Amino acid sequence: MHLRSRFLILLMAGSCLLASAGQIVAAPTSTAHPPASAGPAPSSAPAKAPTPPPAATSAPQQSSHDNKPSAPSAKKLTRQDRIGLLADQLAHAKTPEEAHTLEDMLETLRSAGLSPTTQLLLRRAQKDVSAEKPDNAVDDMGDAIALQPEQAILWRSRAQMRLVAGDLAGAVQDLGAALQRDPKDAQSWNLLTTVEEHRNDGQAALKAWQKMLDLNPMADKNHKRLDALRIKAFGQPT
Repeated sequence: MHLRSRFLILLMAGSCLLASAGQIVAAPTSTAHPPASAGPAPSSAPAKAPTPPPAATSAPQQSSHDNKPSAPSAKKLTRQDRIGLLADQLAHAKTPEEAHTLEDMLETLRSAGLSPTTQLLLRRAQKDVSAEKPDNAVDDMGDAIALQPEQAILWRSRAQMRLVAGDLAGAVQDLGAALQRDPKDAQSWNLLTTVEEHRNDGQAALKAWQKMLDLNPMADKNHKRLDALRIKAFGQPT
């Protein structure tokens, strides 16, 4: 071949090789980057199952005994409460002996509220009555009432001394005060019956005695006095 022709062929072949090499260099090389890991690579060992949370501990159920309402604490009875209970027992007494015992217990309870000074005045008034000095006794009882006006037994005691002194109106007033404070006092109703008899008020005496029988039926078991008071109030039946 001619030398010039060979040179042209070699020149063209070299140009082709350069062009191919340029394309290879120009093409971007894509490097595969591993994805960013969110944590350490998982172990090849099998994953351990998560431990379940402990079960919520339920509050112990109350037994049926605990659910029962607690019994109320026993209420402490006052002196007035005990007087009321004994008065109710007296109203249902079956024998005169039982009624007499209950009356003594009631009198003890009614006197239990008196202060030492008041008791001293009461004893002095009783001595005055025994010495036939009822006016002095009334004065002593007035002093006692001034100290403890809420004690019904003091009003009843002065009414009794006023009866002895002949002050019937004053006795009625004192018994009214006594019964206002202690309406279940059978002895006050009994004394009021006597005072009304002295005042010649038969109907008032009969009413007072009927009240007395409501509180102590054994005081007139055979109704002898009741019948006598009816005669005084309404006359002899024909």
